[in-house]
Amino acid sequence: MARGAVLNMVKKPGRVLPALVNFTALTVGITAGVAQLADFSDGVGQILLTVVGIACLLFLVVRFTLLYYVRRAAQLRLDADQADRRAITLEVGHQRYVDAIARIIDQEGMIYAERLVLTVTIGTDDAGDRIEESRHTTPNPRVTQRAIFPIVSDSGDRLVSLEEIDFKATLTGIAGTITSLPLTRNHRPRVWLVFDPGRTEPFHWVITYRPAGLWAPLRHEGFDRLVWTDRLPADSGGSSVLSDLVVKFVFPDTDGNPPHVTELRSFGQFAKPRRLDGGAGWLIEWRDATPAGRRYEWRLAQTPHPGDRAVTAEQPVVPAQRRRFWARLGR
Repeated sequence: MARGAVLNMVKKPGRVLPALVNFTALTVGITAGVAQLADFSDGVGQILLTVVGIACLLFLVVRFTLLYYVRRAAQLRLDADQADRRAITLEVGHQRYVDAIARIIDQEGMIYAERLVLTVTIGTDDAGDRIEESRHTTPNPRVTQRAIFPIVSDSGDRLVSLEEIDFKATLTGIAGTITSLPLTRNHRPRVWLVFDPGRTEPFHWVITYRPAGLWAPLRHEGFDRLVWTDRLPADSGGSSVLSDLVVKFVFPDTDGNPPHVTELRSFGQFAKPRRLDGGAGWLIEWRDATPAGRRYEWRLAQTPHPGDRAVTAEQPVVPAQRRRFWARLGR
């Protein structure tokens, strides 16, 4: 019967006090009856009743402590659920702002013309990969903000932060600042650049960032590609804001032989590979003097560094499509 009272208290915390009173009365009554029937002395009976009283008191303390923590845990779960709902609401609201800003940017017309020099540096290791975008912009009539997609490797669902790639945008030779803000959509990094003050005269500015590991496949396998799209502004009539596009590929020196770069659709023209000062690497320069909103795909090939070879030189494991590409380059 006492066991049933205890189970009833555990299952129904709201009835603790009545159940506790019944349990205590039952325990004291049974103990007193046993002591009387056994003809215990007064001293033994007092000790027994004292022990029973202490046990009941301990039970009371433990039971109420347990009840407090059960109710506290329930309240914490409720608070956590409410916090999760607020976080989801804020995240949805934030994404709506990001989408709205992106739509505003995408709907802008030809408010500037620009010459772009893109320097792609392939490091000797992951930390050495670097991108520099040197831009000479002529406002028409005024430039207050821009948005770009940094060149980064495909990280799947993982978000790439601006701090992770050490993203920097600076004005050259003039006063002012450029504030860089992330506009990430569908896990694809995009950067919103706000000019303060807005620019009305031609100006030069530089963007640099370090997408570590961008060219790891080239170092390990000897082949990789770079895709870049000249996105046309709204109502441009098919005209690009770019008046000149130059891409400089800077390679490390691996075996003394020059690397190879081709453009998939034969857009633009390549200069001959040339040695960097001191023989530390190679420079291959490509140029499109008449950009027209094209999608460029450059294919790069270079002998892997001996320390990066995952297979023997006698029998390299290379996908068939890459073998065909290398054969076309005469490798």
